[in-house]
Amino acid sequence: MNPLIHPLGDSAVIVAWPNVSDSEAAERMERLCGSLRAQWHRGYESLVPAFASLAIHYSPLILSWEQISMHLEELLAADSPNVPRTSKQVEIPVCYADEFAPDLAELAAGHGLSVDDVIRSHSAANYRVRMIGFSPGFPYLAGLPELLVTSRRSTPRLKVPAGSVAIGGCQTGIYSLETPGGWHIIGRTPLAMFRPDLDPPCLLTAGDEVIIVRVSREQFYDWPAV
Repeated sequence: MNPLIHPLGDSAVIVAWPNVSDSEAAERMERLCGSLRAQWHRGYESLVPAFASLAIHYSPLILSWEQISMHLEELLAADSPNVPRTSKQVEIPVCYADEFAPDLAELAAGHGLSVDDVIRSHSAANYRVRMIGFSPGFPYLAGLPELLVTSRRSTPRLKVPAGSVAIGGCQTGIYSLETPGGWHIIGRTPLAMFRPDLDPPCLLTAGDEVIIVRVSREQFYDWPAV
């Protein structure tokens, strides 16, 4: 089915890919992002990717709805798998020590696995960022091994430390700020997911590939501050 293009208020448009798999929608969305960045118009302001849609914010003082919808239709018609990727590969150090992983043992027991089995499986997977949301810089990572898929906690925590690596359903997430949260916490990274003093402020963006590198407690505490 062809993608759908809808206005989103008076200064944004949303492109959606209904009735296709998440992975296919993510690939098409990433290609459209690449095409838009390659043919950037001064009237565009920002791109906001989600799981199966892309929001494009624009200035209505520069671009009309007719102009932007026509441009999007042209780019979508010319969609090609050969559009260069703008994503990157990022290594994320993760420590699975007890003080950083309050749910690890319970999650392992619930799946009939050892703690080491969970760590090996989780750290060996290849992840891709599907979207940034919930809080600034929080990445939703697809690629969680099926044997680790776990429903969210029945009672969310009021405070989850920034950097906490967690499992929620079929995804891995990394808490970018100290917030409430209902995912199962199995580790922590010393990296900051969100730095408002930097440009861009988010370490990851939709489409990025994430490789987890297991680190020790000592390596975590010795990790250089950025």
